[in-house]
Formats: sequence, structure tokens, C-alpha cells
Amino acid sequence: MKKHLFRWVTLAIIAVLLVCAGYTQSEASRKPISIGGSNPGGTAFIVGTAFASIVNANVPYVTLTHEVTAGGRDNITFTQSGEIDFGYGFSGFLYEAYRGIGDYEGNPHGMLRAFMPWWDYPVQIVVLADSDIRSISDLRGRRVGVNVMGSGAYKTSMQVFSTLGMEKDVDYQPFYLAFQESIDALAMRRIDAQVFTVGAPMPALLEMGMTHDFRVLPFTYEEMRKISDRFPYYSPGIMPAGTYPNIQEDVPTLMAFTIVWINADVPEQTAYDILKAIWDNRADLEMAHPVTRDIGPELVQRGLLGVASLHPGAERFYRSIGVIE
Repeated sequence: MKKHLFRWVTLAIIAVLLVCAGYTQSEASRKPISIGGSNPGGTAFIVGTAFASIVNANVPYVTLTHEVTAGGRDNITFTQSGEIDFGYGFSGFLYEAYRGIGDYEGNPHGMLRAFMPWWDYPVQIVVLADSDIRSISDLRGRRVGVNVMGSGAYKTSMQVFSTLGMEKDVDYQPFYLAFQESIDALAMRRIDAQVFTVGAPMPALLEMGMTHDFRVLPFTYEEMRKISDRFPYYSPGIMPAGTYPNIQEDVPTLMAFTIVWINADVPEQTAYDILKAIWDNRADLEMAHPVTRDIGPELVQRGLLGVASLHPGAERFYRSIGVIE
């Protein structure tokens, strides 16, 4: 008797807690899906959290969970396996994994599809203002922060320098530093330059600039052409004057893209409804972080099409709004 009483009391408590938490039968029946993220605190994680909130508020039959991961490379692996439904990161990861080239040589990831772009960002190679380094070629023989191994930023560093004929440990000394470590090392002159591949302006660089003036190295047109010809997920661009208070002139530099990819098994209607929800609520995404302000047809054309085949749900949506024919 006591055993049965305890069971019913326990069930009653659980029921009350669910009601208080705002659960309903329809919410409990939502299909759970997930998006693989990055480390908390960064721009991508902020946007990913907003992405999940928009989906959960506007697509009534799914519950999207934003997972903490190590970033783009992990998200490729997890999305390919079906462990997660969506992932995001540097578009170069998807370009190579889908085709089985580069880091994925001989191992095409056939379950991946392109979904949507989030933002583009300048490749920022930063030196202190009083440095005698004026060009990328001046980095020969110097100490260069190339980011943590396996990150999208590390991948960009390796691709940029190798394409321009500079090999690590031969032509320059690489330093594998996490984000804040690299800021500190640059300010303390333990390295001569650092490659950053995030949206600009970077809050940490703005903060460093209050005590240490800095410059962003320009790329020549020929350098940008060589890199984008070899790796078509980059494009020549400009970091505008005024991006940072001390940058008074436009800086020619490569542009790269952060995008969302999806597992091919996600139902077409689900993918369509999620993309429509995000597209219709882009203002909410921009409120979470202004780096997403350029999401639109032009960014789809520049940053997404051609990276990998579109998911059928995404293709149907982009056709419906005239982005593709």
C-alpha cells in the first residue's frame, strides 16, 4: 500500500512540475532535433542559441536543442553520422567533406547538405602598429599565431600561408593559441602577428586597441586571387575603414563564410519550415548579434551556393523566394 501511495505521489509531483514548467501534451510530442554548435561565449554560439529559440517559437512540431561542441570539424562528423541534424562552421569544412577532398581526402561525406549562410567575415592578420611588418610576405621568419589546431581559423591560416609559398616551421614559426591567449601574446609581443577569422569588429581587439594600437595587414589582389582560385569558398573583399577606431583606410582582405549545414535525412518539409522561420525572423537573429544583418539573397549566392548540394527543403524555399531559379 505504501509502495503504491509513494508511486502515485511521485507521479502527481511530476505532473505538477510539468504543468508549472509550461509543458502541454502537444509540446511533449514535438520531435526532438539538434544543432551542433561551438564553445559557449563566442559569436557563433550566441547566434546558434538565437537560431534554436526562433525555431522553437515558430515551428510547432519540433524542439531544437543547441548542443555544445568543439566547432565546425566536430559538427561535420556529427551531422554526417546523424548524431545531430544541423551543424555550423566555416564553409570550407563542408566544401571539402562533401567532396571527399582536402582534410577529407577519399572520404566523401554523402549525408551532408547545404542549408543557409549566417555571415561573412574578413581574414584579419593583426600586428602591432609599430611593427615593421607591412605585408604578408614580411611574415617570413616571424612568430605567427595560427589558432588552435583543428579549428576553422587554423585551417584558414594553413591555406593562406601555404598558397603564398610559406610553410610552417620553415618560413615562419607557428603558435597554436586559443582566442584570448593570442590577444595576450600579441599585446605582450610574444608573437609578431595573429590570424583572426571572426566577424569584425572583434570585441577583444577593440579592448586591446585601447592600450595597444594595431594594424590589419592588407592582401594584394594577386594574393587574394591565388587563394580564391585554389579554395573557392574564399572571395576577395574589403574590411571598411572605421571597422576599428584606429583603422582609417579600407583594408583589402579575403572574406570567408560561416554557414549552416544539415543531414540529408531531415524531412524536406521540416527543413523548409525551419528555414522559413529563420528567414521570416531575421530581425530577431540580428538582435542576438549584428553580424547576421546581411542574411539575404546576395549572401546565399556568395556564401552558400556551390559549397555543397542544397537540401531539398532549402532548395524549395530558395526557389519560392526567387533566390534560385
